Amino acid sequence: MSDEPIEYGDQLFHPSWTFEFMDIEPIGRDRKIVPIELKACPSAEEYGDLHLIADDFEHSLQCFAEASKFGIPDPANVLAKALIFSAVMAYARPFSSGVRVKLTPEMFDGIWNDNNKALHTFLFELRNRHVAHSVNDFERCDAVGVIVTYPGLQREGNSSGVGVTTLSTIGLTASKIQEAQAHIPLMVEFVRARINELKIKLHAEMKAELAAGTPWKMAPMIRFSDTTKIAKRRSR
Repeated sequence: MSDEPIEYGDQLFHPSWTFEFMDIEPIGRDRKIVPIELKACPSAEEYGDLHLIADDFEHSLQCFAEASKFGIPDPANVLAKALIFSAVMAYARPFSSGVRVKLTPEMFDGIWNDNNKALHTFLFELRNRHVAHSVNDFERCDAVGVIVTYPGLQREGNSSGVGVTTLSTIGLTASKIQEAQAHIPLMVEFVRARINELKIKLHAEMKAELAAGTPWKMAPMIRFSDTTKIAKRRSR
């Protein structure tokens, strides 16, 4: 299917269809290759979810790579801040609750070393305590009063006012951004390997259904999202 974007509802959508034949035999020139629905089952749900999870990790990796070009993270650089915050959010999504299957750090036992585990914890807490919610001291703003003093800090006159002292940081060092770019590919590789395992299983189940004469139905090529249902949980 073409990767050309489709405009719908004042947005651009990028529908795509990727596949590979598991059984190969000659196909006539006048034949059509069509997607069909698979029987709803945990394996099919996980197979689809893992593709989205891989996309999240790859988006995170791309954002970190672009952010690293700016050097030391600077909260005053709106592009660097946006890239890093987007990278952190995308990284944490697969480990957070939602409709999709959820990854856990334990799944990466034997893949992550101690540094990987520490970096994961840092990125996940950065998402929870700073990027998504203002919790830790990576940002703060304190109300202060203002007076005028002599050099010895004794107050002079009646001039006074109020203001704030503000501190803002992105929360990631340049070195941690570099570490993330080596860390995330391990996770992409893990997810892709699991996708390949499920692909073989799903194909075998589909072949058994077709061999038994079970009716099949075409799967929709495009499902446009409805912005009026922003608060609704999507169906499987």
